[in-house]
Amino acid sequence: MTGLSEYSHLISSVYHKLLNPKVLSLPIIESKATCGACIQVPRYENHLKCCTFHPFLPNYLVGKILLEEQESPSFISNVMKHKISNRVYALPIGITAPISYQVDFNKYKDKKFGKNPDWLCPYYNLQNQNCGIWENKGSVCTSFYCESSKGKKGKVFWEKSLNYLSYIEMAFAEEALVNLDFSPRQVSEQLDFLNRKKATREELKQDYLDAKLDQKLWNHYTDKQAFYIKCYEIVKKMERPAVQELMGDLGEKLENDFLKSGAIWSD
Repeated sequence: MTGLSEYSHLISSVYHKLLNPKVLSLPIIESKATCGACIQVPRYENHLKCCTFHPFLPNYLVGKILLEEQESPSFISNVMKHKISNRVYALPIGITAPISYQVDFNKYKDKKFGKNPDWLCPYYNLQNQNCGIWENKGSVCTSFYCESSKGKKGKVFWEKSLNYLSYIEMAFAEEALVNLDFSPRQVSEQLDFLNRKKATREELKQDYLDAKLDQKLWNHYTDKQAFYIKCYEIVKKMERPAVQELMGDLGEKLENDFLKSGAIWSD
């Protein structure tokens, strides 16, 4: 696809034929904050950087990663397989952090972010000290810049980016579930496991789902890896008109807000 700019390289290639070409052609260049040389050191630990965060990965990105790992395995293969086989909050809608992690992060992020090794992202490559899923990272990691070359306007842009990409993530993940016979109620039940600030004692004590609850959430599906790959295939086959319909009025507004804020890169 021609006309792709720096922004297109920050997001997974699955989006390249699905999103508005104007989004993909934004001339985004951030030089102030880079993942290779953290400007927050010594505020952050150099070997942790801003990767003390466990991101949510929507089902279709999990499927894409699993497929790519079949061709070129890395440590990510073991991470994914462990989470899936041990019920470590591998949900049909995607893989999220354990509830205990979410509660702890939301309670202490202002004090411990960038410093707490216990929060280090499971997809972080310790050997290379970089992201192990960079080409398929989620919306939060894509849109996080502690500082921007465009100052306050740049920070606004990345906030709009997060709003837009988060909406897309959930819309696509839910659409995949609908195609795989999950009811609206079943989808809604899974949303309760994302970004939790409170939890029961039981949820805080274990970092995996109860077997009966896991079975209920997964409906009749048992081959979870194949399920995630199927989600990716569903999203991959979508066409731009279907995406526009799926996004609806709210999605269109978020996209317009995002594009307007992106105009600063052309100033």
